[in-house]
Amino acid sequence: MSRSYPTFMESFPVFRGKKKMSIQTSLAESSQTRIDRRLIAVPWKPSILIAEDSADSREMMHLLLEAKGYRVFEAENGIRALEVAVKNNPDAVLLDLTLPKLDGLTVTRNLRLHPNFKHVPIIIVSGHDPNSYRQKALDAGCDEYLLKPINFDRLQTMLNQMVPLERRAQAKFA
Repeated sequence: MSRSYPTFMESFPVFRGKKKMSIQTSLAESSQTRIDRRLIAVPWKPSILIAEDSADSREMMHLLLEAKGYRVFEAENGIRALEVAVKNNPDAVLLDLTLPKLDGLTVTRNLRLHPNFKHVPIIIVSGHDPNSYRQKALDAGCDEYLLKPINFDRLQTMLNQMVPLERRAQAKFA
């Protein structure tokens, strides 16, 4: 006998200029994917979304952050960044300023409209002159602007200050 499981849909509005689009994410609950967290002791890892159009840069950041103990999600463009963010609810977001499809500032503005991302740290990671773009990034809702090439010790310090490990764990399971 085949058993049917419910599918949960979430619609996420995205604004590109004056044009409104919608992204939908879904989670189908099945006997294979249904897990009771209270019964499984899995070490919790903070998660980070990297939105970067350069595959080499994305891979380098992924490897270094994973080595520091983070769970890493990736997106290669702005639309995909919104989809991955809504689906996975990362603890922090690293955005390239000049992403294809939607730039980092537009992604930031859209994330800040979503209730789950009002307080999630968003860091713009860019090779563009901070004197020209830092204030624009902060006005869009970013928490920090980090110049490429990335100083990973500085990035780690930023992440630790913005979302201390204890606070991240409490927020996830509260």
